[in-house]
Amino acid sequence: MIDATQHSSTSILVLGAGELGLAVLRALSQQRQSHTHITVLLRPEAAHAAAGKGKARLDALARLGISVLAGDLQQSTSDLAALFRPFNAVINCSGFVGGPGTQLRVTQAVLDAGIKRYFPWQFGVDYDVVGKGSGQQVWDEQLDVRHLLRRQTATDWVIVSTGIFTSYLFEPSFGVVEASTRTVYALGDWEYAVTLTTPEDIGRLTAALFFYQPVIRNQVIFIAGDTLTYAELADLMGKVWNSRVNRVLLDKEKLNADIRARPDDVAAKYRLAFARKDGVAWRKSDTFNAQRGIATVTAEQWLADNDRAVAG
Repeated sequence: MIDATQHSSTSILVLGAGELGLAVLRALSQQRQSHTHITVLLRPEAAHAAAGKGKARLDALARLGISVLAGDLQQSTSDLAALFRPFNAVINCSGFVGGPGTQLRVTQAVLDAGIKRYFPWQFGVDYDVVGKGSGQQVWDEQLDVRHLLRRQTATDWVIVSTGIFTSYLFEPSFGVVEASTRTVYALGDWEYAVTLTTPEDIGRLTAALFFYQPVIRNQVIFIAGDTLTYAELADLMGKVWNSRVNRVLLDKEKLNADIRARPDDVAAKYRLAFARKDGVAWRKSDTFNAQRGIATVTAEQWLADNDRAVAG
């Protein structure tokens, strides 16, 4: 049997062209082999944009030699399977915007379509370790996606665990780094850690994993731009701000109280979900990129290039 990655014409369908999707598409385009054809699935209005940012994105995709397919992930499982069926591989960069149930429906459609190789939307934490009950409904669904993939053998899958986007750690809305008051908040414990990777590095490494030989099958692969404890983050911010850092511990009691007070606060739920000693961070030295000497952007390097974002 000929492997999909060795097929005379490997057709990759990427779902979504947001921040991560575009990074993956650029990297695939740069690393593609002569027999590789890349297509991106966009909502119909985005696929046919005639002006503005939408048209600029279509032009950029055309320059990369990437085809565009119109479709909507809210379609039925059978309709999605029909869209996916002409392709050898699917890389899912759709994110959580589709709402509850979307990732399970997309994954089932991939399996129903007989796709040979699938990279699901799992660019995040280690859902096997986190398990159910984190407080994040979408995280529970991500674990269900893994169970669904492991119950079958027809479709090979690769899960890329990345931690959070580097930029999100410094987003004021996340509530960990507060530049205006020179404060760093630790989630749960100062020795708890968080792994973070830039979308650009995720894109490069996802493409590298796709084309890697021997072919990677049915594995969870860990990558990282950086892994920091909250104590190390506070030290780093003191260096960046060149000032004393206010260090505030948000323990589980406080984090749970915040959710009770604001049950619809998505960031509050994420803060609680990340307040744990395992599942959301791993040693960079153990990652695919570190073990192969592939350089990635550290938190300090990202801050040096985005100093205005945390200047306060």
